[in-house]
Parts: sequence; structure tokens; C-alpha cells
Amino acid sequence: MKKNVYLVQASCLYGNTYYLPYAVGMLVAFAMNDEKVKSKYDFKRIIYSLEDIDESIKSLENPALVGFSNSIWNYSYNLEYAKKLKEKYPDCIIEFGGHHVPPTTEFLENYDFIDILVHRKGEEAFRDVLICLDENGDFSEIPNISYRDEDGNLVQTEEKKITISDYPSPYLTGVFDEILKNKDYRFSCVLETNRGCPYNCVYCDWGELNSKVRLFPLEKVLSELEWMSEHEMEFVYCVDANFGMFERDEIIANKLVELKETKGYPNRLQVSYAKNEIDRVFRINKLLAEHGIGKGATLAMQSLEEKVLENVGRVNISKEQYANQIARYRGSGISTYTELILGLPGETLDTFCNGLCEILELGQHSSVSAYYCELLPNSTLASPEYMEKYKIKVVTTSLNQYHCESMDDVLSGASSIVVGTDTMSVDDWIKANEFSTCVQSFHHFGIMQCIAMYIRKEMNVSYYDFYKSLHKFIEEESVFCKPLFEMVSNVLHNFVDGKGGLVYQNDIFGKITYPLEEAVFLHCLYDSADFYDEMRSFVRRYIKDEDMLEELFRYQMSVVLRPLHNNYAVPFSYKFRDYFDAILCNSYIPLENENVIYNFSTPFDTKDWIEYAKEIIWFGRRNGRMMFSSMPNKIEEI
Repeated sequence: MKKNVYLVQASCLYGNTYYLPYAVGMLVAFAMNDEKVKSKYDFKRIIYSLEDIDESIKSLENPALVGFSNSIWNYSYNLEYAKKLKEKYPDCIIEFGGHHVPPTTEFLENYDFIDILVHRKGEEAFRDVLICLDENGDFSEIPNISYRDEDGNLVQTEEKKITISDYPSPYLTGVFDEILKNKDYRFSCVLETNRGCPYNCVYCDWGELNSKVRLFPLEKVLSELEWMSEHEMEFVYCVDANFGMFERDEIIANKLVELKETKGYPNRLQVSYAKNEIDRVFRINKLLAEHGIGKGATLAMQSLEEKVLENVGRVNISKEQYANQIARYRGSGISTYTELILGLPGETLDTFCNGLCEILELGQHSSVSAYYCELLPNSTLASPEYMEKYKIKVVTTSLNQYHCESMDDVLSGASSIVVGTDTMSVDDWIKANEFSTCVQSFHHFGIMQCIAMYIRKEMNVSYYDFYKSLHKFIEEESVFCKPLFEMVSNVLHNFVDGKGGLVYQNDIFGKITYPLEEAVFLHCLYDSADFYDEMRSFVRRYIKDEDMLEELFRYQMSVVLRPLHNNYAVPFSYKFRDYFDAILCNSYIPLENENVIYNFSTPFDTKDWIEYAKEIIWFGRRNGRMMFSSMPNKIEEI
């Protein structure tokens, strides 16, 4: 009789969508390609959602082995599941793998219900464990695992680099067919065209760092895209570390466009682009943007401070190149977004805040995300030596997960966030967050963007000075905005005290969670009349001409999308569109005093605030969907 194997890769629900459990799907496809495994084991269902643990365990039929794929969003759930599973089935082998399994025997030391750990990528080790269990139970010759021997001693086998460049596809071999029979949910999927990364950023554990990139067969990749189209996958997340690094990536992008145009799916692709193949990445982004598939071009910087980049092992493109690329993409109607990381070693309060605003000076007005520095157990950043060297302070709390239903009452995972280093105190980390929230909410979501641009160009007030002054105004004089930023401050203080997460939820905008900057923006736009009344009182310290101030505010209020407000015409006494378009392209033309009527139109006709928050802010942040200054939103002169 065959032995029963179950796999667990539980994930959050995003709206009405789950990700297909790609990691464990790869394990099943690879193992079932081996005749020894196929003849001895029966792979039962994959648990892909945060099911009730007790009920889920009841549904298992004599499990011989249960494998758990661990990430930050599910490892707490996995630990509780595995503990209860061992109590009910003490002879069941429990195997833990995935990104959140540390590179040591730590999990075996802490959790006696875990039998085997798989380190690094798991396909070969998972297969070999199954074969070994059936034959002799001696795991000592299997690389990249940890286990307990017969005497209960902990054993960690040799570390070995993986060299395989082809794996059976879980899509093409039918691994997910049973899951797709569930019509209560939609599914998104993962695309992997290669493995490996030639870089060695200390905060990252993506792929196999500092390793040769192994290309998967192009024929298989294209066949997987066909499968995704046939099964109507709305959203595809490409997990390559550097998409666009290779010439064939343009073939893959063209295949996506062909499928979208002929079959309607996939509808969206999210990738992390290579930073050094500038021209090829531009061509790919232009192609995807023209067919409505891309989510915007990544121009990641992580930090603008040279000492920080040296500490984390990263080399950016030059600031001149960065500014040129911003203008190039903008001139072609392609949105860009830039990523920064708050909490990297060497960063200070001043360098971070100045760097955030230098991004604006270099021309990035579309989208910036200042991410928290997450401590990942397989990264160099998480090593005891590195943490001691830079005096890294971490707060671990409930999962810090955005754009999913609130996780307050759900056992899932946990987030370990860097909140202090030898150059940034915890108090400074909080202040940096508050300033970052101000800049992102008001500038990159657009509600004060035009005002800031005008004052920068006409009064030579730097973006840093403008937003520093605005943040101080909110703290000391504001009536409307002050409670919002007190909420931000309370969330941050509670977080560092271990009393909560870094997300916000309000039923006005639906049941899903939002990061703090999105929450502030949504509330300011929701009560836009009160917000702009207060902003006028602040801006009068820069603009004394009351007529100009009112015209400028009227334009500013017109360029931000709102629910049920998707097609309207507004007269102005100045040619604001041409003026601000030039600034967005890193250029300048004088503002013409001429009567003009602008028509503002968008295809995104959101009917209420819940739909707006989801479609415009969640889905549209990276391509600047909330502004009429981005495609496909239009400002047309009548």
C-alpha cells in the first residue's frame, strides 16, 4: 500500500484570490518524476489556505509525511499545525522547508515535533528524503538537511549548491488541477524562468544569492504561460530576481502580450527588473505598458547614502542615470516606482529623510515605497555577527501584511522589523516613519504634489524643506491632519512596544488592511474639503497672490481621482497641464497665463470608497493610477 503525503503552503486571502502554492507544487512535480517515489507514495491534497487546524487535521488520511513550506506569512500557523499533527499522528514525519527555515538546526532545537529541516531549495532533498524513508532511513548522505539521528542527536549534513536547471512544471503536470476545481475563489500564480542572483545584498534571501543564474528551458516557460492563459490567471508574479537580465526575457514578454491580446489572460504581470540592462528593461516595460500588462517599471534604490550601500553590499546606478531613466519612461507614458528600505545599517534620520526627498529632486514623482527592513532568517543581515556589528534592534510582532483581510484573529506568521541600528535610534526610526508617511501620502499619492512642485520651481524651496515645514505645521498647528498623524505615531509607538502591527483598517475603505501612508491619503481625500481648507492656510506662507493660490488649488484638486468622478471639464486661467508635464519629465517651461479648459477623464469609474481603495490605491499605486498625470488617465485641452 502506498504511503500518504500531504503538503502545506498556507497563504493569506487577497480580496477573493489565493496564490496557487507554487513552492510545494514544485516539490510534488519533481518527486513524482521519480519512479521510486511514484510507486511508493500517494500525494494527497495541498493545503493552500489558513484552514481551521483541528478540522484540517481531521481530514487527513493516515499521513506518513507532511511537508510545510515556511514563509513569514505562515510559519506560526505551520508550527501550531505541526504540533497538533504530531500529537494525533506521532509516527508521521514532519518536514519543514522554505525561506523561513533558519540555516542552522535551530528549529529542531526549539520544536521537538519537527523531524527534518530542508535548507536552501528543496526539490532534490524532498525527493531524497522520501526515497530514504522507504529504503533505510539513513539521511546522512542527503545534503542541505538537518535531522535527529536514532539517539536523538541533531545532525546537519553538508551544504551543497544546487546545479539543476530544469524541473518538471507543477502547472503542466496537473499538480494544481484539484485546487482549481474550487470555484469559490480566483487564483493568481507564480512564474519562475530562472534561479539564482549574481548580487549579494545582505537584507535579501531571494533565490540563491551570489550564485550563477540557472535558466529554465524557454520552451517550458512559454508552455507555462499558455497554461496560465488557458486557466484565466488574472495576475502573474514573476519571482526571477532580475527579469530583463537576459535577451530571452523579451521573448517571454512578447509571449505574454500575445496571450493577453488573443485570449485575454494573463491580465497583469509583476516582476523585479534587472538594474543594469537599462535598454532591454525599457523595451520590455514599453511593450507591457502599451498592452496594459505591466505594473510599472522598477527603479529601486534602497538608499541614496553611499555608506549604507557599502554596508549592505549594493551598487546603484548613478543618480544621473536614474534621473535620465525617470524622464525617459515618463516621456514614453510609462509609470515608474522606486523602492527604499528604512532601517538599513548606516542610515540616519537625516540621511533617510534627505534621501527620500532627493528622489523627488531627481524627478521621481510617480510612486515611492519606503519599505520596512524585514529581518529574514537566511539573509546575511540576520547573522549574529552582522547584527552585533551594527547593533541591530528588531521587533517581532504579528504578521505585517497589507491588502488582505485583517490578521488580528488569525494565526499566520510574524514579522521581524529592524527598528534601530548603531546609527538610527528607535526614536529616530519612528520620526523617519512619520516623515516618510507625510511625503508618500501627500506627494506620491498626489494630493499636494502640484503645490509642492510649483513652490519648488517658482520659489526655489527644496522638497525637503517644504515637506519638513508641512510636517511641522501638522504637528503644531493642524486641526484636520493632526489626528491622522497622531494615529500614525500611536501605531508606530505601539509597534516598538510589541503591542500591535503596522497596518490600518477602516470599514469605510473595506475589510482589507492598508499601510499607514495609504490610510492617511484615503482619509485626506475622503474629507478633501476640510483637508484643502487647512492646506491653504499652510501654503499662504509661500504664495501671497490669492488668485494664483486659488487657481493652483483648484487644479491640484482636479488632478486626483475620486470615486464617481471620472469625466469632467474645468476652466483655468493658466496652462497648468503643460507646466506640470514638463516638471514630470525633468524639464521646465514657464507657466503661461492663458485661459484654457481641461477635460479630466479616466476608465476607472469606481462607484464607492471601497472599490476606489482597492482598484486605485491597492491595484494602481505602482503605476500612479490615482493621478490624472499618468496613463491611461487623461488631461485633454478643450
